Amino acid sequence: MKVFEKFIEQIEKTKQRHQLYPGDDSVAVKSVINPKQVNKYLREHNLNITELINNRLLRERVIKGDDTLDVNYLERGVIASRSVCRININSAEGEEGFGTGFLIAPQILITNHHVLPNSGYAEKSFAEFNFERSIDGLPLPLKVFRLNPAKLFYTNEELDYSIIWVEDRSADGLNFLIENSYLKLNPSLGKTKEGNYVSIIQHPDGKMKKVALRQNEVTNLSMPKFIRYVTDTKSGSSGAPVFNDKWEVVALHHAGIPYYNKDGKILNLAGEIWDRSQGEVQVHWIENEGVRVSSIVYDITTVAVRSFPFLRDFFEPLTDIEEIRKSMGIKADELQIESYYPEKHDNDSKGRYYLNIKDMTRVTFNELHALLEGTHTTYHNYNPSKYVYHQVDLHPDGLLRSIYSNKLFTTEELILADKKVDIERQLKFIELEKSVDSIGRAAFDENVEKLEADFPYNCEHVVCQSWFKKQEPMRGDLHHLFACESNCNTFRNDYPYVDFPDYNPKPSSGDDKVIPACGNIEDGMFEPENNKGIVARAVLYFLLRYPGVIKVYQNKDIETLKNWALGQPVTLYEKHRNYQIFQMQGNRNPFIDFPDLVRTLIFNL
Repeated sequence: MKVFEKFIEQIEKTKQRHQLYPGDDSVAVKSVINPKQVNKYLREHNLNITELINNRLLRERVIKGDDTLDVNYLERGVIASRSVCRININSAEGEEGFGTGFLIAPQILITNHHVLPNSGYAEKSFAEFNFERSIDGLPLPLKVFRLNPAKLFYTNEELDYSIIWVEDRSADGLNFLIENSYLKLNPSLGKTKEGNYVSIIQHPDGKMKKVALRQNEVTNLSMPKFIRYVTDTKSGSSGAPVFNDKWEVVALHHAGIPYYNKDGKILNLAGEIWDRSQGEVQVHWIENEGVRVSSIVYDITTVAVRSFPFLRDFFEPLTDIEEIRKSMGIKADELQIESYYPEKHDNDSKGRYYLNIKDMTRVTFNELHALLEGTHTTYHNYNPSKYVYHQVDLHPDGLLRSIYSNKLFTTEELILADKKVDIERQLKFIELEKSVDSIGRAAFDENVEKLEADFPYNCEHVVCQSWFKKQEPMRGDLHHLFACESNCNTFRNDYPYVDFPDYNPKPSSGDDKVIPACGNIEDGMFEPENNKGIVARAVLYFLLRYPGVIKVYQNKDIETLKNWALGQPVTLYEKHRNYQIFQMQGNRNPFIDFPDLVRTLIFNL
């Protein structure tokens, strides 16, 4: 039996080598068995062809692993296919050709950069769903959707991808985009391995939807940002999803790898030198290449979000530094700093933000107020679990620290704690609702108003909500929201900051074995235990952004806040916060960008 097995294995190897390198004299392909000389092999090993054909072991053997799959594989593939569309590429000059794309969020389409290289192309192009045949072989009704690059268009030429917003209703008004599924991108590595098989759903040559199913081997995973595989694709397949056996997207198909001779010339199917006049159909393709999903998601969550903050709602960033390094080929130490605070990019942003202010040392209160107000373009409702804990308030180690006590928390801890608060508030509200008839509407409303104070979130407004009657946009302004455990939040109450002459706080690192203190309270005033410079810069921002809204601080209090700000230098954590908030709501805290501004700016109270 071992002779039979060796025989089949050698023939398979020979066939594969000839498929990859037909007519190639430059590659030493030493065939142990020439498939045309099977009879000679059988005679030399005293075998006969009848025995070979009828042998049950050979007839039923599993070659190179078990290729069987659960039957639901087919159904899952059909569902995945609904997200794939043909891109009808148009420019100002007219129709340019076709590509493939697929939905990666409810209204977000991805394709190659070379399919839609700029917003001008996207504005005139279309996404065409259902360009395929039904089970009876008849064409399905075409569903055409317009693209909206004004809402979202981001492209990366190096990674060869573009993402575009798609209108929710078809051009004829008869269909909705929600009828099509979308393929959620998993940023983690390890979704496929060399030797595994992939499938591609595509529109080759712009024709009806096709699938290259499974027998397409992954050949190279050594490149940080790309993978290579052997499969059947054509022009028009650019932008197609590459799937593993779980119908997870592992790559965005973007290029074919041709066969070259010794001189680096591309060869055609006849083994001769190819030229452009023959067309790409005559190229001898040996492999295809796709862009890793992990690389795409990393770019979306670190770069694209700078221009389109709402992308955070759809894509989960890859947080494991080692996996990012493998995926993107970036040094770990450089990556750790860059992913937390991209200093160069932020400095460029800062330069553009203050471009119209000639001299920051002489800038007036009104000039800066107008800038902060005019650039505050996106308002967020007060929702710390959504906007504060996940990204804005993280420290370089990926943890949260209470603004007053420096106590350490994970993001998950505070999100779960706030969910518990929501449940407690809801239960209390249900109890109150039962008593509304007995206590009266006014008392009921008053008790409902107290619920938030009785069950606070683990987030602190350094400018207390009661001072501005919980009005927006002040309440949700991220520049003065900080993680803070509920007991410190309650302890501070709505007392203004003060510097007590006899109180000497001992700043804690957050990992002290003794429970860190929140601060000191006397006569309705509060002095924090930690981070006085940070809270001072946040309060000064609020006074500049919302002049006259609060009446708590007088000139002497402003001097105290200025002294706190000057006494503690701006931290990397504050720069990270300022950068993240700038991306999310549009304006910046100038006291973080220019620390000496606290010396020169005259406040209008």
